[in-house]
Amino acid sequence: MHRIDTVTAQKDKFGAGKNGFTRGNPQTGTPTTDLDDDYFDMLQEELCAVVEESGEELDKEKHNQLLTALRALLLSRSNPFGDIASDGPAAIATALSNLQLREAAKRDVGTGENQIPDMSSFGAGSGWSQLPNGKLLQWGTYTGSATTGTINFPVPFPTSVGRVIMSLSGTSADAGSVAYVLQDDNSLSKTSFFFRRAGAQVRFNWFCIGE
Repeated sequence: MHRIDTVTAQKDKFGAGKNGFTRGNPQTGTPTTDLDDDYFDMLQEELCAVVEESGEELDKEKHNQLLTALRALLLSRSNPFGDIASDGPAAIATALSNLQLREAAKRDVGTGENQIPDMSSFGAGSGWSQLPNGKLLQWGTYTGSATTGTINFPVPFPTSVGRVIMSLSGTSADAGSVAYVLQDDNSLSKTSFFFRRAGAQVRFNWFCIGE
Protein backbone atom coordinates (compact mmCIF):
# COMPACT_ATOMS: atom_id res chain seq x y z
CA MET A 1 0.00 0.00 0.00
CA HIS A 2 1.26 3.50 -0.62
CA ARG A 3 0.28 7.16 -0.46
CA ILE A 4 -0.15 9.20 -3.58
CA ASP A 5 3.28 9.84 -5.07
CA THR A 6 2.64 11.60 -8.36
CA VAL A 7 4.63 14.73 -9.17
CA THR A 8 1.66 16.94 -8.32
CA ALA A 9 0.92 15.34 -4.93
CA GLN A 10 0.97 17.72 -1.98
CA LYS A 11 4.22 16.84 -0.28
CA ASP A 12 4.23 16.04 3.46
CA LYS A 13 0.60 17.10 3.87
CA PHE A 14 0.10 14.77 6.88
CA GLY A 15 3.68 14.85 8.14
CA ALA A 16 7.12 13.99 6.89
CA GLY A 17 6.81 11.54 4.00
CA LYS A 18 3.01 11.56 4.20
CA ASN A 19 1.79 13.05 0.95
CA GLY A 20 -1.79 14.06 0.29
CA PHE A 21 -4.02 15.55 -2.37
CA THR A 22 -4.68 19.13 -3.39
CA ARG A 23 -7.43 20.66 -5.50
CA GLY A 24 -4.93 23.14 -6.85
CA ASN A 25 -5.06 26.91 -7.09
CA PRO A 26 -4.99 28.56 -10.53
CA GLN A 27 -4.13 31.92 -8.97
CA THR A 28 -0.92 30.62 -7.47
CA GLY A 29 -0.20 28.20 -10.28
CA THR A 30 -0.61 25.17 -8.03
CA PRO A 31 -1.90 22.22 -10.08
CA THR A 32 -4.40 19.71 -8.79
CA THR A 33 -3.01 16.34 -7.81
CA ASP A 34 -2.74 13.94 -10.71
CA LEU A 35 -4.08 10.41 -10.15
CA ASP A 36 -2.28 7.55 -11.82
CA ASP A 37 -3.00 3.90 -12.44
CA ASP A 38 -0.52 2.79 -9.78
CA TYR A 39 -2.50 4.51 -7.07
CA PHE A 40 -5.91 3.23 -8.15
CA ASP A 41 -4.58 -0.29 -8.72
CA MET A 42 -3.22 -0.21 -5.19
CA LEU A 43 -6.56 0.87 -3.71
CA GLN A 44 -8.45 -1.69 -5.73
CA GLU A 45 -6.27 -4.62 -4.78
CA GLU A 46 -6.02 -3.68 -1.12
CA LEU A 47 -9.79 -3.52 -0.75
CA CYS A 48 -10.54 -6.54 -2.93
CA ALA A 49 -8.00 -8.64 -1.04
CA VAL A 50 -9.93 -8.13 2.21
CA VAL A 51 -13.23 -9.19 0.63
CA GLU A 52 -11.74 -12.23 -1.09
CA GLU A 53 -9.89 -13.32 2.06
CA SER A 54 -13.25 -13.56 3.81
CA GLY A 55 -14.42 -16.08 1.21
CA GLU A 56 -16.77 -13.71 -0.62
CA GLU A 57 -16.77 -13.15 -4.36
CA LEU A 58 -16.67 -9.59 -5.60
CA ASP A 59 -20.08 -8.30 -6.67
CA LYS A 60 -20.38 -4.85 -8.23
CA GLU A 61 -24.02 -4.65 -7.17
CA LYS A 62 -23.14 -4.89 -3.48
CA HIS A 63 -21.74 -1.85 -1.71
CA ASN A 64 -21.18 -3.32 1.76
CA GLN A 65 -18.79 -6.15 0.97
CA LEU A 66 -15.84 -4.57 2.77
CA LEU A 67 -17.85 -4.17 5.97
CA THR A 68 -19.20 -7.72 5.67
CA ALA A 69 -15.68 -9.05 5.12
CA LEU A 70 -14.27 -7.23 8.15
CA ARG A 71 -17.03 -8.60 10.36
CA ALA A 72 -16.40 -12.12 9.09
CA LEU A 73 -12.66 -11.88 9.58
CA LEU A 74 -12.55 -10.02 12.89
CA LEU A 75 -15.83 -10.89 14.60
CA SER A 76 -16.27 -14.50 13.65
CA ARG A 77 -18.89 -16.39 15.66
CA SER A 78 -18.19 -19.78 14.09
CA ASN A 79 -14.97 -20.24 16.09
CA PRO A 80 -14.67 -17.53 18.77
CA PHE A 81 -11.10 -17.03 20.06
CA GLY A 82 -9.94 -19.80 17.74
CA ASP A 83 -6.98 -17.70 16.66
CA ILE A 84 -5.80 -17.39 20.25
CA ALA A 85 -6.05 -21.13 20.81
CA SER A 86 -4.14 -21.86 17.60
CA ASP A 87 -1.33 -19.53 18.73
CA GLY A 88 -0.56 -21.88 21.59
CA PRO A 89 -0.27 -21.91 25.40
CA ALA A 90 1.64 -18.64 25.64
CA ALA A 91 -1.09 -16.77 23.77
CA ILE A 92 -3.78 -18.37 25.92
CA ALA A 93 -1.94 -17.41 29.11
CA THR A 94 -1.58 -13.83 27.87
CA ALA A 95 -5.27 -13.64 26.98
CA LEU A 96 -6.29 -14.91 30.43
CA SER A 97 -3.95 -12.39 32.05
CA ASN A 98 -5.34 -9.55 29.96
CA LEU A 99 -8.86 -10.54 31.00
CA GLN A 100 -7.67 -10.72 34.63
CA LEU A 101 -9.07 -14.23 35.00
CA ARG A 102 -7.72 -16.21 37.95
CA GLU A 103 -7.44 -19.94 38.62
CA ALA A 104 -11.17 -20.37 39.25
CA ALA A 105 -11.89 -19.45 35.64
CA LYS A 106 -9.89 -22.47 34.48
CA ARG A 107 -11.58 -25.03 36.72
CA ASP A 108 -14.17 -27.50 35.48
CA VAL A 109 -17.58 -27.62 37.07
CA GLY A 110 -18.17 -30.73 39.15
CA THR A 111 -17.62 -32.31 42.55
CA GLY A 112 -14.23 -33.89 41.88
CA GLU A 113 -10.78 -32.75 42.94
CA ASN A 114 -9.93 -29.21 41.77
CA GLN A 115 -13.46 -28.77 40.42
CA ILE A 116 -15.97 -26.09 41.37
CA PRO A 117 -19.49 -27.24 42.28
CA ASP A 118 -22.43 -25.31 40.90
CA MET A 119 -25.71 -24.79 42.72
CA SER A 120 -27.12 -28.04 41.35
CA SER A 121 -24.51 -29.84 43.49
CA PHE A 122 -26.23 -28.58 46.63
CA GLY A 123 -29.54 -29.80 47.96
CA ALA A 124 -31.77 -28.32 50.63
CA GLY A 125 -35.21 -28.56 52.13
CA SER A 126 -37.02 -28.15 55.40
CA GLY A 127 -34.71 -29.57 58.06
CA TRP A 128 -31.98 -30.84 55.75
CA SER A 129 -29.11 -29.76 53.53
CA GLN A 130 -26.79 -31.77 51.29
CA LEU A 131 -23.24 -30.75 50.41
CA PRO A 132 -21.45 -31.41 47.08
CA ASN A 133 -19.29 -34.12 48.71
CA GLY A 134 -22.42 -36.14 49.48
CA LYS A 135 -22.67 -35.32 53.19
CA LEU A 136 -26.28 -34.95 54.32
CA LEU A 137 -27.06 -32.74 57.31
CA GLN A 138 -30.42 -33.02 59.08
CA TRP A 139 -31.90 -31.32 62.14
CA GLY A 140 -35.09 -30.73 64.04
CA THR A 141 -36.79 -30.00 67.37
CA TYR A 142 -38.96 -32.28 69.49
CA THR A 143 -41.38 -31.18 72.19
CA GLY A 144 -43.44 -33.71 74.13
CA SER A 145 -43.96 -35.77 77.26
CA ALA A 146 -43.63 -39.29 75.87
CA THR A 147 -41.05 -41.39 77.67
CA THR A 148 -39.98 -42.95 74.39
CA GLY A 149 -40.51 -42.05 70.79
CA THR A 150 -39.37 -42.34 67.21
CA ILE A 151 -38.43 -39.33 65.13
CA ASN A 152 -38.35 -39.64 61.37
CA PHE A 153 -35.64 -37.81 59.49
CA PRO A 154 -36.93 -35.18 57.03
CA VAL A 155 -35.42 -37.28 54.22
CA PRO A 156 -33.84 -40.76 54.31
CA PHE A 157 -30.04 -41.02 54.35
CA PRO A 158 -29.16 -42.71 51.01
CA THR A 159 -26.01 -44.53 52.14
CA SER A 160 -25.29 -44.31 55.85
CA VAL A 161 -26.21 -42.44 58.99
CA GLY A 162 -23.76 -41.18 61.58
CA ARG A 163 -24.59 -40.11 65.12
CA VAL A 164 -27.49 -38.06 66.44
CA ILE A 165 -26.47 -35.16 68.66
CA MET A 166 -29.07 -33.80 71.06
CA SER A 167 -29.32 -30.71 73.25
CA LEU A 168 -32.13 -29.69 75.60
CA SER A 169 -33.95 -26.53 74.66
CA GLY A 170 -36.53 -24.95 76.88
CA THR A 171 -37.32 -23.21 80.17
CA SER A 172 -36.20 -23.86 83.72
CA ALA A 173 -39.14 -26.24 84.08
CA ASP A 174 -37.34 -28.60 81.73
CA ALA A 175 -34.08 -28.44 83.67
CA GLY A 176 -34.55 -31.84 85.27
CA SER A 177 -35.39 -33.56 82.02
CA VAL A 178 -33.04 -35.90 80.21
CA ALA A 179 -33.29 -37.25 76.69
CA TYR A 180 -30.94 -39.52 74.82
CA VAL A 181 -30.65 -41.70 71.72
CA LEU A 182 -29.46 -45.28 71.78
CA GLN A 183 -26.79 -45.33 69.05
CA ASP A 184 -27.31 -48.90 67.87
CA ASP A 185 -28.75 -50.60 64.80
CA ASN A 186 -32.15 -51.07 66.41
CA SER A 187 -32.51 -47.45 67.55
CA LEU A 188 -30.90 -45.60 64.64
CA SER A 189 -31.59 -46.21 60.96
CA LYS A 190 -31.36 -44.31 57.69
CA THR A 191 -34.93 -43.12 58.13
CA SER A 192 -35.41 -42.50 61.86
CA PHE A 193 -34.05 -42.68 65.39
CA PHE A 194 -35.50 -43.85 68.71
CA PHE A 195 -35.14 -41.78 71.86
CA ARG A 196 -35.83 -42.15 75.58
CA ARG A 197 -36.41 -39.46 78.11
CA ALA A 198 -36.71 -38.99 81.85
CA GLY A 199 -38.20 -36.12 83.80
CA ALA A 200 -40.87 -33.64 82.94
CA GLN A 201 -42.00 -32.62 79.51
CA VAL A 202 -38.95 -32.28 77.36
CA ARG A 203 -37.98 -30.21 74.37
CA PHE A 204 -34.75 -30.92 72.60
CA ASN A 205 -32.95 -30.06 69.39
CA TRP A 206 -31.28 -32.79 67.42
CA PHE A 207 -28.69 -32.85 64.64
CA CYS A 208 -27.41 -35.70 62.50
CA ILE A 209 -24.81 -36.09 59.74
CA GLY A 210 -24.73 -38.93 57.24
CA GLU A 211 -24.43 -39.70 53.55
